[in-house]
Amino acid sequence: MQILRLLLLACLTVFSATGFAAPSMTGQLARVGVTDSDIEDMRRWRELRQWMDEAVKQGASGLILDIHVTQSNAQAALPLAEEIARLKIKTRAYVNTSAIGGGALLALACDEIWMAPGSRIGAAPPKVQADESLSAKAQDTLLAESLAVLKAGARSLCKLKGHRPEIADAFVDRDKGLVLGTTTLAEKGELLLLDADTAVQPVDGKPLLARAIIADVESLAKAATPAGKVITLNGVWYDQRLEKVAESKPAAQVESKPEKSEAPAFSNSQSYAGKVVVISVGQDDLILPARFEFMKRTLTRCNNDGAEAVVFELDTPGGLAWDTISLMMRDLQNLKARSFAFVNTRAISAGAMIAMATDTIYMAPASAIGASTPVSGDGTPLAQAERAKNNSAFMGMARTVVREKGHDVRIIEGMIDMDRGLSINGQVIIPKGEIVTLDSEQATMLINGKPLLAKGIVKSIEEIKKLESLKGEVVTAEPTGFEMIAIWVTRYAAILILIGLAGGYLEMQTPGFGLPGFVSVAAFALFFFGHYVAGSLAGQETMVVSAVFVLGIVLIGVELLAAPGTIIPGVLGFLCVMVALVYAMSGWEVLPPSGASAGSFNLTAYATGFRNFALGVTGAAVIITLICLWLPDLRPFRSLILQTSAGGTLNDAPSMRDAIRAQVGDSGSARSALRPYGTIDLGGRLIEAMAEGDYVQSGTPVRVREIRGEKIIVEAV
Repeated sequence: MQILRLLLLACLTVFSATGFAAPSMTGQLARVGVTDSDIEDMRRWRELRQWMDEAVKQGASGLILDIHVTQSNAQAALPLAEEIARLKIKTRAYVNTSAIGGGALLALACDEIWMAPGSRIGAAPPKVQADESLSAKAQDTLLAESLAVLKAGARSLCKLKGHRPEIADAFVDRDKGLVLGTTTLAEKGELLLLDADTAVQPVDGKPLLARAIIADVESLAKAATPAGKVITLNGVWYDQRLEKVAESKPAAQVESKPEKSEAPAFSNSQSYAGKVVVISVGQDDLILPARFEFMKRTLTRCNNDGAEAVVFELDTPGGLAWDTISLMMRDLQNLKARSFAFVNTRAISAGAMIAMATDTIYMAPASAIGASTPVSGDGTPLAQAERAKNNSAFMGMARTVVREKGHDVRIIEGMIDMDRGLSINGQVIIPKGEIVTLDSEQATMLINGKPLLAKGIVKSIEEIKKLESLKGEVVTAEPTGFEMIAIWVTRYAAILILIGLAGGYLEMQTPGFGLPGFVSVAAFALFFFGHYVAGSLAGQETMVVSAVFVLGIVLIGVELLAAPGTIIPGVLGFLCVMVALVYAMSGWEVLPPSGASAGSFNLTAYATGFRNFALGVTGAAVIITLICLWLPDLRPFRSLILQTSAGGTLNDAPSMRDAIRAQVGDSGSARSALRPYGTIDLGGRLIEAMAEGDYVQSGTPVRVREIRGEKIIVEAV
């Protein structure tokens, strides 16, 4: 009887798990259309990715990218192509009329490429916005860096998916050209653009790039799978899938609480002892100084707790130069545990320098590392003299670290200086005039039996752990509560400035101390606290900056409340507030590390601070204007205003009656300073008057010189 009960329970479990489940896509192909707008609009791309992920989850046998892209930016498409390359499903690109620019990279990220009749693929050069303020050399440097990153990424995609890397070079770099055998497909000086017939022609026993020319997606589906069934992914399909999944869940399952993750929980109070600590470095992490402070504290904690290893997982386009050098030369060199870099999928600029400051580098299958040429704070290239000085300083400092870690110093030199290139034992890997950026195959190529830079190509940190015989538990370092506050404050500093300035102004315009004052104090307190925790203010510096800020607020208060119209206190106060706030936001890069022109002043170091301050002041001005215009008309405030008339005319007011009685030649004295307006006493009557020319101090005898309508002009006697 007990056995029968167990069998019955098992049957019910299987029935509830399968009988009510939403129909899967097992054995079916998923199709998603990709156009220029899908690449250029990240919101649209995220929607497409949701559909793709849902199709993979539902067990689709393959994914067809129906590409119709004519002009999208290749740099914008590269990270999207890397996402496609990492999908755990067989992918096919169907070039439906055009895959030009970013569309070509998406096609290269697929396992197979198929062409529609008359379609084209290729021509994916980097695009750099023209800037007349930059010299021709600076523009060439910016273009060379973009080209190096794009070329390395495209080559990685080709090698990962089995396409010809030389085709990626010719798609991206017009100076490469393409000659296969005796056939010239693209002359030097022109980009490679393949038509359908050329893309499928056989070369060395295999198609040049595409499998075949096929009429439409349905024909491709029939050629790909026996059933030949294809489902188009769109918003309606996705919503229907979610509804079916929700309806298929048994009531008991819907009401039950979700199970906790089996992954080991790790809190900041636990020790790193014996663990493999992962530090993730993402898209914006190296442009936020607070993230550098978090990484430094994490490395210090790894030393104190005795971590087994530290792994930097890098997917970053770069960031702050001096902070990166400081991390390389101090914190990473003082690290006692073994250090690894996992390039997944980009370690560009500052990211490459961090990777080369670790003991061992591993590459993801479609990844790139390099392009570490210094640029200014706003991302533009440096002038030639400044570029030479910075290149020399960076190479001098980076060379020491790279040599100590056992990497080839010629690689980091070529990453920083485009005039060096990379040649080893007579083999030209990257020619002079190009910034060194290596794809995964180049980084792991063997030179004299030793990898050029990276030890191997892996897909996960777990693989690194096995290859390096690491025994510890893998944990990801996460910022503490205060560190998260610092990160958010430094990221949204302009908003805090906006709130603080607007609240402070409104408080000065109202009697007593009310809500606007509390909001302003809270905003600025959070601003300075966040930057203190982030590390931009330290020691006596904090007190000095705070004192300058308070002095500025006092001077502005004097201008608005005590001596309106004097201008000087207001201007000085504004400058003090600006200096304090901008310095607090720029304190990380005011002075470079020792050895690099420590006494120089560079305005570009304050670019971010000035930008945030300008945004905050502009936003505060807009908010104040809107409040002054619309606040009195809102219902909660209408009750505070007298809506009915008290009767009479303007001339019936006591002050106006006194002013009307004034005559030219009347004498009196100034009751307040006239700058130029103020109050005078004429025979015991207090009247508003104006002084032309010099200002008149309080108590000075005056005489009415002229009356212009309602305006009374006086002069000192």
